[in-house]
Amino acid sequence: MRKLLVLAVVLLVSGCGIKPTPVVPAGPAPTLRSPAGNGRGTDVILYFVVDGRVAPVARPADGPVTVEAALTMLLDGPSLGEKADGYTTVLSRRTGPIAVSPGQPATISFPFPLRPITGAGINQLVCTAFAALAAQGGYAVDGTVALSGPDVQLPYQTCQA
Repeated sequence: MRKLLVLAVVLLVSGCGIKPTPVVPAGPAPTLRSPAGNGRGTDVILYFVVDGRVAPVARPADGPVTVEAALTMLLDGPSLGEKADGYTTVLSRRTGPIAVSPGQPATISFPFPLRPITGAGINQLVCTAFAALAAQGGYAVDGTVALSGPDVQLPYQTCQA
């Protein structure tokens, strides 16, 4: 009788109706570095495209990690080593002053139009800016930034890496 009771409990517990599922790959996790001192001597985190996804790449930084410097490096494109590792960009090389207005959220102004940039390109800009803000200790609690160009001010953006 006792064996029957144990068997009944085991069958009840195992028959809960939830089927096991395999691990679902979601790509690399977003990466932020802790600042060594106001962003000095840390890695600059840039977001490029690899295997169709926006992913972080760490580059050593000699000077302060500013949002403007990080975005300028991003717009210069991946290095030869990063290209060899399969990283690309959907952003075209652009020049001009990039300005950051502090606030909640911070607003980043670009000297070029933003409308022609695809979703992946906007995400590259947002994730790189957010990583640089975090390295400076200035990221917004809700994790959003505003992007502004001469043609449009985009709604608040979050990093989708």
